[in-house]
Amino acid sequence: MRALLVPSGSIDLSPVELLLRQLGVTPTRARDDEAAITAFRLSPFPLVLLGMDEAGDRIVLVRALRACPRGMQASVLLVAHPEQVDRLQPLLDAGADDFLLLPLDEASAVLRLRLAERRSAERPEPMPDDFELDGLCAVLLRESPVPTCITTREGSAFVEVNDACTRLFGYAREEMLWRTAKDLNLWETPVEPDRLSAIFREHGVVRGVESRVRAKSGELRHVLVFSGIAEYAGTPHVVTMFPDLTERKQMEARLLLADRMASVGTLAAGVAHEINNPLAYVAANLGYAHEELVRVLERTPAAAPDAAPTEGPLKAVCVALGEALHGADRVQTIVGDLKTFSRETQEPLRAVDVKKVLDRTLNLASGEIRHRAKLVKEYGEDVPPVRGNDSRLGQVFLNLLVNAAQAIPSDGDADHHEIRVTTRLVAPGRVAVEVSDTGAGIAPELLGRIFDPFFTTKPPGVGTGLGLSICHNLIHAMGGELHVHSDLGRGTTFQVLLPSATTPLEECVPEQRPAAVAGGPRGRVLVIDDEPMLCSAVERILRPHHDVVYTTLAAEVLPRLEAGEHFDLILCDLMMPRMNGMDFHAALQRLRPDLTGRVIFLTGGAFTAQAKTFLERVPNRRVEKPFNARALLAVAREVLATPG
Repeated sequence: MRALLVPSGSIDLSPVELLLRQLGVTPTRARDDEAAITAFRLSPFPLVLLGMDEAGDRIVLVRALRACPRGMQASVLLVAHPEQVDRLQPLLDAGADDFLLLPLDEASAVLRLRLAERRSAERPEPMPDDFELDGLCAVLLRESPVPTCITTREGSAFVEVNDACTRLFGYAREEMLWRTAKDLNLWETPVEPDRLSAIFREHGVVRGVESRVRAKSGELRHVLVFSGIAEYAGTPHVVTMFPDLTERKQMEARLLLADRMASVGTLAAGVAHEINNPLAYVAANLGYAHEELVRVLERTPAAAPDAAPTEGPLKAVCVALGEALHGADRVQTIVGDLKTFSRETQEPLRAVDVKKVLDRTLNLASGEIRHRAKLVKEYGEDVPPVRGNDSRLGQVFLNLLVNAAQAIPSDGDADHHEIRVTTRLVAPGRVAVEVSDTGAGIAPELLGRIFDPFFTTKPPGVGTGLGLSICHNLIHAMGGELHVHSDLGRGTTFQVLLPSATTPLEECVPEQRPAAVAGGPRGRVLVIDDEPMLCSAVERILRPHHDVVYTTLAAEVLPRLEAGEHFDLILCDLMMPRMNGMDFHAALQRLRPDLTGRVIFLTGGAFTAQAKTFLERVPNRRVEKPFNARALLAVAREVLATPG
């Protein structure tokens, strides 16, 4: 490695020269500043050491060296006496990298010289010495798709910008020339140019640093910043490129949201399963108590007239139980909404006419809309059927319409507000359904969170914060996208993008469910569930109609079956510790295959891939937790009445 030494009258560089030779560096002395600049121009040095003069002023020499070809690549060190330390800062600001103090502390000096050597080696190669922006370069600059500008080294005024740069910032070329980024307020924050300048001083180049710039419209754009020194019109200038990352950042945000939703799905399935188990026996016992009390009240007037004074309190208890049942139903609805995150049920997708789904949904939402806003429908004529699911799309559209209505004040001024529903073909194979309102809008800082589970802008008690999250999940499961655009104080638009169908429309045939068998044979029923209170609740429901035996351990049933114990029906929980319902079914298949068709699975949510695959494979009936007494009795009667 070579080093250029520039002494001064007050600084003896001999100790530095001796140390450099010990480190294997070849030093070259220049007799004065002019000779130093000439030597550097002829053969640039990676390391330059400048002795401070008596006035402590080396700014002119530092700037002259930096302006030379390869001057930005060199490491420039100042050599000074301790009393000159307070004069070093202006030189460091002008481009010097570091300093050494005399007399030398050898360990410290060696470390600083090694750092200077590394700094020089890591700095990028400069532009060729004979570089000029000729006609070809001018064409490349002008036609480049990457936003590029050329600024002066002193003052940072724009001297040239290409078309991509004007498109990025939204200014005409004439508006930018000979003005600075500070004049045009192009950086997101005032400290950003200082941060980039510090990087430039440290490395001699800015290479791929992320930043955010502000366009003329006020829109913030994500960019990478690349800056370096180049000759332009015979003078060193700063060339900066701004590759636009905004679309990539938006895509990353959507992917991050998708990952977050997938994580929520895994969590929600487990939470739903754990809630459904206690909710099942709470709802079952409430239903049982309510029905028994109703039955008692129906019999009391005829059977025991003298008991009339107790009828009032019993009726109050009956009303309280009915309200508790209503609360349990609400919990069940919320848990059902949570389960949509886990995609437990992949309903079949087929060709769907979005106009028919929207019309049905608008009928449901009309009560919310008509007192708040005028409804405007704009259905495109060329909109093809989409690939989706009628009920799920109806759920999404209803949620969006109710949200739009609730965003508008209910002050009776419906003529001044509007909810607009639009369908159109946005691209081949892509249909857009938009729900727009003229309501309060959503604050920009909240837009990124509206699809997060349990996040809501509504007052407490009005919403659970699950609606938009569920809509996002349902649309994504159908291969679509859900986007939002909002202007605070002016309104919001939700856009649902769906793939067009590749198959023709089919008439929707209602699913035919077997009719419940009235009465039915009495049988011996085994209940297997790891929740003892759920077993008690099921036994209480079935006891008037069947002989019931229950256990919390599936494994202990197998020896009893092997010994010949008889059961007409088995109600078995799917997810249990030790031996689950799937393992029990497999053991039963080996031990008593005649009973496998008599198993009804109780499930609070098949939240594992194995459980989902199992339920898809076996034909056995299942009852979803929480269940009501009538549904459980109907399924039990149906299976018992089935031959074989």
